[in-house]
Amino acid sequence: MNSARVRRWVKSLLPRKITDQYVLLKRGAQAFRDVRGRYPRDCPICGYQGHFWAKGRQPMVFDGECPRCGSVGRHRQHELLVGRHPDWIDGAQVLHFAPEACFDQRYRQRINATGGRYVRAAYAPRKGEMQVDMQAIPFPAHSFDTVIHHNVLEHVVDDHKALAEIARVLKPGGRTIFTVPLVDAWAHTYEDPSIVTKAKRDLHFNKDDHLRLYGRDFLDRLTRAGLDHEIYVAEEPEVSRYGLERGETIFVATPHDPVRLEPV
Repeated sequence: MNSARVRRWVKSLLPRKITDQYVLLKRGAQAFRDVRGRYPRDCPICGYQGHFWAKGRQPMVFDGECPRCGSVGRHRQHELLVGRHPDWIDGAQVLHFAPEACFDQRYRQRINATGGRYVRAAYAPRKGEMQVDMQAIPFPAHSFDTVIHHNVLEHVVDDHKALAEIARVLKPGGRTIFTVPLVDAWAHTYEDPSIVTKAKRDLHFNKDDHLRLYGRDFLDRLTRAGLDHEIYVAEEPEVSRYGLERGETIFVATPHDPVRLEPV
């Protein structure tokens, strides 16, 4: 009898409470090691090199969060993309919804230094942010070169109206750079207006303030809003080096001719 079979046999003889404690201790010790980082990574935003922390749940992403600037995979993926297209930020009129701390000060300094304008917007604004409802953006048509919103649309009641508003305020040739929680294997977006409690939203949509999880029909929503799109997918070797989430998609959408991305 091999050692694995012996361990299973011994565990089958022990009371359930004892085996539960054994499993918790074993898995807990492994989780404690993993949450501090499995492999060294590089952060293209702040320059940190070393182990990242784990972040999130359902599922937890190991090596997901930079311990220096707090960036997660989509932020570092965004940084790599913008690094290939600096004109999207430099000297541009930029509207940034729910601006992340890892970008905030850097973008303010960078955009101001190059003669652009940086508007930090949020539905529930913090210090230095402007109160903006994405469903009714208080700016004239063609006001911005770039609109950024990562994982915001799933919080918005009428995301169709929000996308149309973003298309309206973009200049000709402008673009919106964004991510959404997307289950690519699903044909249809999962949303249910009858799910209203925080506990049920947490269960069904992974967070208590989410209203939906998108499926492949999200592309139809972009089309109906008058937006064409290109995609940038997290792939190797950048995934392993920078701690990106495999297969995560950043959308770059424009109300006019598509902005073709360079091969990566």
